Amino acid sequence: MAFADVNDPAAVLKAVEEFDRTGRDPFLEHYGFGKARDYFLAIDGKRYDSKAIFGAAHGYQFPELGPLGWRDFNGGATTVERKLEGMGFRIERRHAKANGETLSAEMSDAQDEAEAAGAFDPNSVEDARKKTLAAIVRRQGQPEFRRKLLDAYGRCCAISGCDVLEVLEAAHIVPYQGPQTNHVSNGLLLRTDLHTLFDLGLLAIEPKAKVVVIAAALRSTEYGALDGKKMRLPSVLRDRPSEAALALHYEKSGITR
Repeated sequence: MAFADVNDPAAVLKAVEEFDRTGRDPFLEHYGFGKARDYFLAIDGKRYDSKAIFGAAHGYQFPELGPLGWRDFNGGATTVERKLEGMGFRIERRHAKANGETLSAEMSDAQDEAEAAGAFDPNSVEDARKKTLAAIVRRQGQPEFRRKLLDAYGRCCAISGCDVLEVLEAAHIVPYQGPQTNHVSNGLLLRTDLHTLFDLGLLAIEPKAKVVVIAAALRSTEYGALDGKKMRLPSVLRDRPSEAALALHYEKSGITR
């Protein structure tokens, strides 16, 4: 039985009820799915991870076969979207636009987690300091990867030229996917704010000319002055950013000149 056979809206609603009853994280963990990035089932103003709901619905409609796991979805998210829409459900797509109008699903999750962290406790300022320092280290990047980038870029931001070490971070061009992506040619040494814009797809590097490209929504801000600026390249050729990686990020950002 393939997931294409799921066609009972009642089974989908039972999966939604279970999601609401157990909570998102336990539900996803139970069925072995990660958090959705783009496609969500939208019901009564709430968003549900569409593939996980669909997989669970399979178990409700076909209890003798059980739920589907993430490995069973050969057709991808768009196939699930079409099946759910065919049953009368509404699908919402959330992703980070180049103009910054829509936050990515990951950013929304991060905001939810931050807001759930609780109120300020003045009696635990020492603990708060430790957490702050740990957060800074995480933002700056893996120590060895960052050290190599600091050496490659002469301890200066590849775009702004800033040489304040405390605000220089190791940015991955292709997102981190394990130690193999901690390669100098897959990294840029960027000032904190520029790293954020780079990760959000509001700033990119044109792969051929190696010039900065800023999203249209930011060109009227102070960052607009960076548009068209030639980035600083490492003197050692093997340390220079991968043109293929830059092209992938540039294309994904959706920024046009």
